[in-house]
Amino acid sequence: MKILITGAGGMLGKVLATHLKHCGHDIYDFPREKLDITDFFQVETTLSTIKNIDLVIHCAAYTKVDHAESEPDVVYLVNGYGTENIAVVCNRLTVPMLYISTDYVFDGEQSRPYTTWDPTNPLSMYGKSKLAGEIAVQRHLSQFYIIRTSWLYGPYGKNFVETILGAAEQGKPLRVVSDQIGSPTYTLSLARVIADLIKTQRFGVYHASDGGLTNWFEFACEITKHLGVQITPVTTAEMPRPAIRPKYSGLDKTVLITAIGHQLPTWQESLRDYLELRSTRNLRHIVE
Repeated sequence: MKILITGAGGMLGKVLATHLKHCGHDIYDFPREKLDITDFFQVETTLSTIKNIDLVIHCAAYTKVDHAESEPDVVYLVNGYGTENIAVVCNRLTVPMLYISTDYVFDGEQSRPYTTWDPTNPLSMYGKSKLAGEIAVQRHLSQFYIIRTSWLYGPYGKNFVETILGAAEQGKPLRVVSDQIGSPTYTLSLARVIADLIKTQRFGVYHASDGGLTNWFEFACEITKHLGVQITPVTTAEMPRPAIRPKYSGLDKTVLITAIGHQLPTWQESLRDYLELRSTRNLRHIVE
């Protein structure tokens, strides 16, 4: 397939571009420096110039969850208006679109994993802006994939795993919240899922995260279990942040598993694989 990827310099986009190339696809990767998704005419010109695109994968996003609370205009410009620009042009060119969304579109008030048909109710500006992107995609396109994922980490960009390892290397005692539940997801796991899903051409809304549930404290303990780091569990109330996070964001992946025909690895398996490969510094091996 001939695939254009926005946000190709980011944590997911970079891994996804490399993995899809490895799968044999013809990839046109556009980092932020090459494509400003908030500029409609630039989006229109860029997508129109590449002939016979089979799919646009939209990874570009504003992801600074706490900063978003103080600059709602910026986060909506990127995640809402920017996504709508991509969707409008894809509609004009009759090109399917895949949009990466988030577990933060839910409020976390359930005690069972969220299905793709459960009502959304985001608590933060970030979550609201990503939901705005989902609505834009569904408003303009009939052929689309929306993939909600959670707690992403990988070899590129800032993420929880690298933050914890950085603090551990400095010998700092850590305080980590233990009352927010979700599923850590390795970017390569998600890239593999996307590669499998786009082969099916079964358009729709999907939940994709590594298997199993944990909390941030247990996740931090697993990351550092061989490093002898002191980690203290705390409540969200003891460590307030500008953005409200859902206290429970388990995602039901039944629809995805039915489409691609297999389960995802557990979060523990993915973390182990990432840490082992990270220790070799062989990032090319990691992304393939």
